[in-house]
Amino acid sequence: MLSYIKFDLRKISIILLYLLPISLLTGPAIPDISITLICIFFLLASIFNRNFTWIKKHWIIASLFFWSSLVFTSFFSNNYVISLTESLIFIRYIIFCIAINCWLIVSKKSLYTLIIIILITLMFVTIDCLYQFLNYDSLQGFGPDLFGFTSTHYGRLTGPFSDDIPGSHISRYIFFPIFYFLLIKNKSYTFDIALILYLSLASFVVWLSGEAMAFATTSLGIVLLLLLIKNKRKLVIISIVFSSILIFLTNNYHKMNYDYTIIDSTPYHHGLLIEKFGPCPENKNVNCSKIIKTNPQFTEVIKYFDKSVYFGIYSDAFKMWMDNKITGVGLNNYENTCLADNKYSSVKINYGKCSAHPHNIYIQFLSETGLIGLISFLIMLIFIFIKIIKNINTINNKFSLIIFFTLFWPIMSTGSLLKNWYGIEVFFALGLLISLTNFNFTNQDET
Repeated sequence: MLSYIKFDLRKISIILLYLLPISLLTGPAIPDISITLICIFFLLASIFNRNFTWIKKHWIIASLFFWSSLVFTSFFSNNYVISLTESLIFIRYIIFCIAINCWLIVSKKSLYTLIIIILITLMFVTIDCLYQFLNYDSLQGFGPDLFGFTSTHYGRLTGPFSDDIPGSHISRYIFFPIFYFLLIKNKSYTFDIALILYLSLASFVVWLSGEAMAFATTSLGIVLLLLLIKNKRKLVIISIVFSSILIFLTNNYHKMNYDYTIIDSTPYHHGLLIEKFGPCPENKNVNCSKIIKTNPQFTEVIKYFDKSVYFGIYSDAFKMWMDNKITGVGLNNYENTCLADNKYSSVKINYGKCSAHPHNIYIQFLSETGLIGLISFLIMLIFIFIKIIKNINTINNKFSLIIFFTLFWPIMSTGSLLKNWYGIEVFFALGLLISLTNFNFTNQDET
């Protein structure tokens, strides 16, 4: 009976993991339930089997140390209840990551199956976004997707999500299927064409989504791909050329780039004021206009960064850290601390008084958990990095390194790891990239 239970726990967990790329398209609730069940089943299986050898791995020890630091700093937080609660439930991300690496993805077959599912879901998101793009209307922006979702922000895609996040979603997983394509030994041109279509269209949609950071990290990953991987490099270059042509044609010939007049352009939040022109909804034979406030141009934000909302958010976070250097203000206490004291609230034009979080994971851990939390987080990343570079000459470790940098490149705006959907996305990708380092592949000499 006991052996049946042990088998069933893993079987259920692997099914939940295979479904995760699909459930992530539905929002945070189902994925959060899924990873929580996987964590519980993994710990129960460890107890049933009396097998806790996984805890001896260096990167796991560092991860648990990081979690312990979050719990420790909670006792010095501004709001003890919020901080301790967030710290305790944060363990599910780490256990989930461990379960992927030590329990679920332990064979090449399970690895390939999961990557194929990721490929299918990414292509679905890409096609759905392209459909939305083709339904563009000058006055309304991008039209509904296949499910009827429409953007809540002018000029941004939603794809199958209920939020403007398809670009960041694709950017976190885009390189896993490329790894699979490069391992395929089939010499048929069909596979080469499939790789070109996948990489070029997916990267084009990341650009089209309007998410500048997602496009920047994807571009960083592609540059690293060209530098580190020799296998099928020509196909990657062709894909870059193809996506560049799509971007050029869209920039120069799609009506969304010439159906408006810029009234005002500033680096502030919603600092780009434009007047759009297009057929009236009631009478398509008559032209109408519409005044729209949207996100500032990326070049404006970079040029006048000290006037942007990001500078204000980061400044508030650093002020909090300066007053709480060792333990911070408490995990997930950034917004409450900002609202409670005007000292931590800088002027943010067209934006609320305070942000929900600092929009950068390193700055968030610095301001909310102080030097203790940030240093322990960096120690965790360093041990994972060491695990990757130990066998850096293998194709799988090179891909792990590429994905690692796209996930944790420090100079970028990010979501909060405490938020269900973003946290699950990051730790899912992290667990999978660590799992890549556990295998040997026969064609590693081709890199």
